[in-house]
Amino acid sequence: MLLAFLRAVVRRFTSDEEIELIERIAQKDTEALQALYDLYAKLVYSLVYRILGSQEDAEDLVQEVFMLVWEKASVFDRKKGNVYGWLVTLSRNRAIDRTRSEKSKRNKKQKFREENKAVDFAMTMASDTPFDLAMMSQRAELLQEAMQKIPDEQREVIMMAYFGGLSQSEIAEQAELPLGTVKTRMRQGMRKLQGHLAGQLG
Repeated sequence: MLLAFLRAVVRRFTSDEEIELIERIAQKDTEALQALYDLYAKLVYSLVYRILGSQEDAEDLVQEVFMLVWEKASVFDRKKGNVYGWLVTLSRNRAIDRTRSEKSKRNKKQKFREENKAVDFAMTMASDTPFDLAMMSQRAELLQEAMQKIPDEQREVIMMAYFGGLSQSEIAEQAELPLGTVKTRMRQGMRKLQGHLAGQLG
């Protein structure tokens, strides 16, 4: 309903006049582009805002849509629809592409953060250990798999040390364990991790 309302209140050109604007834009007529922008910018903004939910992103995408019109005016086919429908299609598609792109970026950032924990863990190990080999061969995911193969109590102290940044004394205090027990679990857990990784990396 909102789009229909905006369509009704914008200053109307006839269909032929709108097509003439597109033809002029195809010839790189900036005044024609400005005229089309004045006619439809509010409608495009309303449409993409409803999809994106962000004023800043919507304003940015309006500019992107009209730049696309500038680039693609020569391929507009009046037999397939009117200018209004073409603009709506362009706007909707670009907005959907933007939301998918943002979602993909968020997923990649999350994956990077998760994988980077394993990489950071590997970088704390001494050189020439299986951990270094895993990092250099970009197989840090093996660390995560290996972590699941060691006993819970050993995995817990290793996680607290390398992912939580705690010293062995701090781990002992938080876990309410003797310091000697923490050291033993850490040593045994690290030995098992190295064994798992050495076997997987050959």
